[in-house]
Amino acid sequence: MCKLNGRHYLRYGSIPSMHTINSLLDSQHAKNYPPHKTTTSKLTDKQQSNLKSPIKDVNERLNGVKECFNPLFPFFSLGSRVVNHFSSRFSFHSPSSSSDEDLYHHIQNLNQAFRSSQIAPHNIAIVADGGIKKSQVATAVTHIWSENSLVQCLQANSTNITSIEAKLMAIYLGLIPAMEEENVHNIIVITDSIAAAKKFFESKTDPLQNMFIPVTSAIDSFFRKDGRNKIQFWFCFSKTKWPKHKLVDDQVKADKCAPIFPSKESYLFNKKKECDNILSEWQDFFMSNPKRGQLFLDFEDKNQKVIKPTYAKGGSWLPSIGFTNSLCARFTHMTTGHAPIREYKQRFLSHLPISCPCGKAKVQTREYIVMECDTYDPSTRPCNIIINSFVYFLVDNSSTFSFDNG
Repeated sequence: MCKLNGRHYLRYGSIPSMHTINSLLDSQHAKNYPPHKTTTSKLTDKQQSNLKSPIKDVNERLNGVKECFNPLFPFFSLGSRVVNHFSSRFSFHSPSSSSDEDLYHHIQNLNQAFRSSQIAPHNIAIVADGGIKKSQVATAVTHIWSENSLVQCLQANSTNITSIEAKLMAIYLGLIPAMEEENVHNIIVITDSIAAAKKFFESKTDPLQNMFIPVTSAIDSFFRKDGRNKIQFWFCFSKTKWPKHKLVDDQVKADKCAPIFPSKESYLFNKKKECDNILSEWQDFFMSNPKRGQLFLDFEDKNQKVIKPTYAKGGSWLPSIGFTNSLCARFTHMTTGHAPIREYKQRFLSHLPISCPCGKAKVQTREYIVMECDTYDPSTRPCNIIINSFVYFLVDNSSTFSFDNG
């Protein structure tokens, strides 16, 4: 019971329909298994309010999450996947790197692919995008182009889902009607999330399987219908403002759909909300915990927000300072105050002088070294508290805050 409650939806989805635990769940989750005489649905309201049980928690949590998990569907089994039969009929096109040069060449190839799809017969281009607003309303928009004309503009809204689900929904909106068109053999899908598109062809356990099933089934039927049928997925960065994708992106951002309450949550949204709450508690603890040290320096990111601990994208500080071991160590010395400067040494060796060797400061502090000391080139001094400004200072002054030269 405790294991089922701990990762309730994944574990519930993998339970066989004849497992006896189904008899304890509410009827809508029991997979047609006869209810047990002690099931919670047979208790009075007063008994349910006084009951403390893992199975009650599972029922409540399942009632608040959209159905999305189906690991036993035939398309996810070995030998039945689309990739097993039609691996040469679909492709993904992304830039080889995020450099400006590679992005430029990729956009040129994308332009060529789109133009070809509008000239050649039996071709359709789909431009899809999705996004989430602060109100937790998701908007998915798809434009379908044929012969240089916008033939369909499709939009859907949902609540309490994640951004990747919104992007999947946008691709779904365009692919299904496009594959149902007669005499269409080549479909180009343009999206800013290739990772979302690849999920339609993966067989691994994923909490979005029920969203994949209708698309995967339609793709399989589309490929079987005609040996010429193909699908290409092209990546398009939103920041490139490629004209056709910008139209879709602008429509997503301009949508004013109001949330509908009450609304169930997707599994990924539920998981993200729980992770965000844990992360927020961790960050609050870090900022208020005296163990981080009174001398700890707070920096800002490029958006001018104070950097706090995180587990995502390599962490908070390492992506900026992890170029070399020396740079990482010197930045750590500077941030914590445990640095080879006279202010720090004076705490242990009180007989040593504490003034800066430049002769202009009574106490050699980190702030004075970085912002005022004439020993260093003034052009390298940080002009704000953004972390990269301090990293550039340490790169330009390769011995600063190094104990080897302290």
